[in-house]
Amino acid sequence: MTSVVNAVLPLFAMVIVGYGAMRFRLMSDAALGGLNTFVYFFALPVMLFFTMARAPILDLFDWRLIVAYSGSSVTVFFVALAGCALLFRNSMQERAVIAGASSFGNIVYLGIPLAISSLGPSAGPPAGMIVVADNLIVISLTMVFLEAAAPGRISFTRLVAQVLRGFLRNPFMIAMLLGVVIGIIRIPIPEPLDRFGSLLGGAAGPCALFALGGSLYGRPIAEGKAEVAWAALLKLALMPVIAYVMGAHVLELPTATVALIVLIAGLPTGANIFVLATQYNIASARASTIVLVTTGIAMFSVSGILLWFGN
Repeated sequence: MTSVVNAVLPLFAMVIVGYGAMRFRLMSDAALGGLNTFVYFFALPVMLFFTMARAPILDLFDWRLIVAYSGSSVTVFFVALAGCALLFRNSMQERAVIAGASSFGNIVYLGIPLAISSLGPSAGPPAGMIVVADNLIVISLTMVFLEAAAPGRISFTRLVAQVLRGFLRNPFMIAMLLGVVIGIIRIPIPEPLDRFGSLLGGAAGPCALFALGGSLYGRPIAEGKAEVAWAALLKLALMPVIAYVMGAHVLELPTATVALIVLIAGLPTGANIFVLATQYNIASARASTIVLVTTGIAMFSVSGILLWFGN
């Protein structure tokens, strides 16, 4: 119990401190924007690049890791779609946003710092592989349904172009892919560059968590409480259960790998879904509320996951 508290509490405390800084106006919107820019374009990409570049990627890669995690996220995505169709009177585009929010986790800002802190540095590269898979699969699925349900003729070319453009503009994706290339061909990293990566990448975790907390302040709590509850139940309860079954019983992965998969599966909803909903002007308030609610509940549910594997 003590080890779990020591691992989890400081991370969520950083989120709370960031929220408090905005709540009591100790930090302006412009300052938060600057911190988010630093995290998004500098600290986190550098951390992800060096995490992947330093790792023996070919030795660590296990296709079962991706299948177990992505299998759970895709299953939950379609369960959420079906549930929305049966339970709520919403449009297909609204269902797509709810499904994305039910299956896309906050891996970069919260998951990777949490995984490394609680499971050790070796959890970094596998978590990075899950980030790539999650963005490629869940974000693409969400966009497919948003585009397919949009008024007018469906353009497959437009859809593919949007997905690829989003992928290639994402500094996390670019940094990880470059790091994977360096890790595969095993180019030695000069010591000054390695120290630079350690310094700048070391700021990623605390700054990302602080910025996450600040970004949660002021999010609207709007209509759709039942849909929010549905998404939170799927994201924080069903998805880690499916991930556990897939990893431990279907694919029979090592316990440490199963712990990583379940931990990441149990993360709160990632803000990318809110950004996507805002871009399409579909259910953005509900997406925002899901991010806020799942982040609050995850303080306890994630601790429970770590306690389970700790025992």
